[in-house]
Amino acid sequence: MKNAIKTLWNGIKAVFTAVIEWFATLFGMKEDTKYARVLRGIVSTAFAVILVVWAAAALYGLGRSLHWRINNLFDKGDDDYYYVEHLSENLSYYKGYYGNDGYLRNGKNRKVLKDIEWVSKPLEGDSLVCYSNGKRRGYFHLRDGRVVVKPKYQHAWIFSEGLAAVDEDGWVKFIDTKGDVVIDRRFAYNEDDCGYVFHSGRCAVRESSGDKMGIIDRSGKWVLPPVYDEVNLRDTFLVLTQGNRQAVLTFGMDTVIPMTAASFIIDDTTILATFADHSQKVYSLQGQLITNAEIGNVEQMMYETREVMYPVNKDGHECTDEYYCYTNPIERMDVATCLRYEGEVDWYGLMSPDGRIITPPLFVNITAIAKDLYLCETDYGRGIMLNSKGQPVEP
Repeated sequence: MKNAIKTLWNGIKAVFTAVIEWFATLFGMKEDTKYARVLRGIVSTAFAVILVVWAAAALYGLGRSLHWRINNLFDKGDDDYYYVEHLSENLSYYKGYYGNDGYLRNGKNRKVLKDIEWVSKPLEGDSLVCYSNGKRRGYFHLRDGRVVVKPKYQHAWIFSEGLAAVDEDGWVKFIDTKGDVVIDRRFAYNEDDCGYVFHSGRCAVRESSGDKMGIIDRSGKWVLPPVYDEVNLRDTFLVLTQGNRQAVLTFGMDTVIPMTAASFIIDDTTILATFADHSQKVYSLQGQLITNAEIGNVEQMMYETREVMYPVNKDGHECTDEYYCYTNPIERMDVATCLRYEGEVDWYGLMSPDGRIITPPLFVNITAIAKDLYLCETDYGRGIMLNSKGQPVEP
């Protein structure tokens, strides 16, 4: 070890000596003049300062690394290096701020499990925590940190209702709290799926080809056959997708909204449906229609009348003071017959003055050209001309 350190130090000195020799030759520092002597002193001092700073930084890094390793060796955690997540009354997870591996401490402040990259708690009622050691995933007990399933899975999900999904060679299987596989029906794993977790005895999985999804019960039997492109969990509902159509179901498999050519957004109190023509409707969480046409904004449109107006002063005379007003004539604006309303965000349609919808919100923009003439853009910069009845006007 001593010989290795001595060799390293000699190498560093050789590099610095070579650099100083190069500077000395370049700037004439080898000459025996006052200028050369002063310059040699400045360069020597600068290199000495650089060497001291470099050595201090190296020693600081080495000391910090040794400090962390000694703390771990003697089982003395340092809160300055970790943030703490309390998993239960008797167990806490310490995650390193600086990329250090995390660990578990029990209620007696003793480490019970090391080399943890992350943890994910189970749903309420389950007691096994999913964790990763940076390479594989396994499970430990929420009460005392005891490893129940060693990290051996490439992917694994949280426990729910006594079961957890694991990925084994590209197939999703379900294990019980002992780690035994209890459902193995060759469900294909897909990285785009939200997660294979049971809710009210139901879980969305893919059939063996990986193309279609369905819903199984806790025995692994199909409750809904795998004929859907996507099955997504939205709060306490399931949203099924087939092509451009969707349906909303409860976990109990009751239909809230049947398969419809629309997409659905579910919030705390309502379901917003957006249709292919960018119109929107609002339903209750029981599927009852609340609003037949959900509208974002309504705007009055103006058009140029082609009537020339010249700027005038406050007495009504034509203005000649260029500083006070513009000398160029302007066109008078007037109000168009129809209003512009917004359906889906940034999609617009025509509305009558009394609030009747004339066209669906099929357009990215609408501009009034005349009192009863509108440029309705189907794409930015391109579109069709409609009158105030929503009828096409041929050029």
